[in-house]
Amino acid sequence: MKKNGFKFAIISTCLLLGFICSTHADEKQPPTRHDIRILIDVSGSMKWNDPHNLRTPALQLLANLLPNDTQAGVWTFGRQVNMLVPLGKVDQQWKQRATKAAEETHSRGLFTNIEETLEKSTWDWKKEDKSFERTIILLTDGLVDIDTDPAINHRSRDNILSKIAPRLVNAGATIHTIALSGEADELLLQQLSASSHGWYEKAQDAENLERIFFRMFETTTQPDTLPLVDNQVMVDSNIKEMTMLIFNRGDKPPLITTPAGAVFGRNSAPASVNWHHETRYDLITINQPAAGNWKIDADIDPDNRVMVVSDLKMVTTSLPGNLYLDEPQPYFVTLTNEGEVITKPSLLRFASITLQQTHNDKQIRYKLYDDGNSPDRKAGDGTYSTHLSWGFSEGGHELIVQVDGTTFKREKRQRVNVYAAPVITTIKSEVVDGAKIDALYVIPHADMINPDSISLRATITDNHGKTHQRIIPHNRHNEWKLALGDFPSDHTHSLTIEIEGLRPNGRPVKSEIGPIAFGKAIVQTNTPLPIKEPDVIEEHEEIDVAEEETVVEAPEVTDEEKPSKDNSKINWIAVIIPATMFNLLLGCGAYFGYRKWKSQSTTATQKPWEALAHE
Repeated sequence: MKKNGFKFAIISTCLLLGFICSTHADEKQPPTRHDIRILIDVSGSMKWNDPHNLRTPALQLLANLLPNDTQAGVWTFGRQVNMLVPLGKVDQQWKQRATKAAEETHSRGLFTNIEETLEKSTWDWKKEDKSFERTIILLTDGLVDIDTDPAINHRSRDNILSKIAPRLVNAGATIHTIALSGEADELLLQQLSASSHGWYEKAQDAENLERIFFRMFETTTQPDTLPLVDNQVMVDSNIKEMTMLIFNRGDKPPLITTPAGAVFGRNSAPASVNWHHETRYDLITINQPAAGNWKIDADIDPDNRVMVVSDLKMVTTSLPGNLYLDEPQPYFVTLTNEGEVITKPSLLRFASITLQQTHNDKQIRYKLYDDGNSPDRKAGDGTYSTHLSWGFSEGGHELIVQVDGTTFKREKRQRVNVYAAPVITTIKSEVVDGAKIDALYVIPHADMINPDSISLRATITDNHGKTHQRIIPHNRHNEWKLALGDFPSDHTHSLTIEIEGLRPNGRPVKSEIGPIAFGKAIVQTNTPLPIKEPDVIEEHEEIDVAEEETVVEAPEVTDEEKPSKDNSKINWIAVIIPATMFNLLLGCGAYFGYRKWKSQSTTATQKPWEALAHE
């Protein structure tokens, strides 16, 4: 028994060493520019789902927010696909063309040709291009609909999932999808997003389209912003351009007060100000804004932003938009000037960096340090570190990182969705050979589990308590499907799914979803088992937003498993050796990963912490 335990320790050590080496060998330089394709549904059903054509101001907002040097284009689709705004480099002229062209958005299309719009808008995406970060933003309110023949529509939908989606994923594209109304093919949109590390969002109505488009923009580009407190913002002399986004709730037009006390509005703005007004928002861009305290006289709104262009930036870890519940998440922040990481103690001595994490009106705040104490990796290298593992629970989270450098302030925001299981599950009724049967669909989140490694098994229990085991077979790209026709639809059944596979970084995944009820008069989807929350770290106590916030320091985190309570039969040699070797190798992996990062050029566009955050 001892011999077997020692042998297991050696094998485990070798496997871990191989994993660490392969992790660093596969590190890639992230892209430096954005290539964004925007696809807007103009089918006739939009007359009911978007009666006031709010797609127009939403598209205008997105177009005017895109950073210069981005490559972007806009396509509309119904029966035909129209290039509304030609693909080109985003500059002031492109934004003016896009603002004007957005007024041509209509609701006269006879069909919903999603296949052709994906094909035509990405004709040049044949293989991955590391110089661009490729993104698709797709808005639709319907199903795949190109003909009156359902068989033709089915083939079109199948082409999207079997041919187009794999090509886009292989080309490095991220697909964000928006379903407007409950008539949209939500499963298709979820599949496109889940397979490409994208976001899926459902809009109950068109009233929030502008805010949804803004969230898509913020998720895609992660702009540099300034903290906006009580509608006041401190501007420093490093800022070359400032853009204020102000969402309006009433009829009162916003007014801006400069540091010198001058007040102006939309009709009295200086020549250096570009003011775009819509019913629900104002977008105000100011060139070479004066340093000092600026004030906004308008409604306070959580989505109001002050975005800036500056050589003095804060660069942060770019987390995936979708996270698995128990995935460790190191987090790194640096300050850069003209692309170079700032390391001079005289410049960083007074810098204070905090991260605020909000979930369900609860907040956790972290203080980040560059002192060499865990989780920070080296003192004085300009990289501030923390660890987010204990703060995540299922649902949506907003991360706000702020730096207060006394003479300047910066802010970054990111939203992530945390899931208790690495897959999406749906039971749908389908007609097969004239008979209506249920089918289970399982869609993996590619940023949580590697689809090539996944193994799925279903346990089905009928109303008599008899159980049946089924392997869920792979159906097509990023889709597993189990026909449930063997189980009478006039009875109620319950289904549990066991999931095994590997994370993208090679770590194992084992999860369970269910029970999901199906059968007589039941349609139930996405029902994970209750997940035990991780033990609460005392220093990371959650607090109500309204209460006084507490800044805490992140504890040291390891991947060691908790020991069993029954110690009487434990082979301690087999336990201690793997644990010791694991910690040694983990430390070596972190050290060499850090050394490898430091040996690379430290420019603001490289974001080397993305690789480290997924070790």
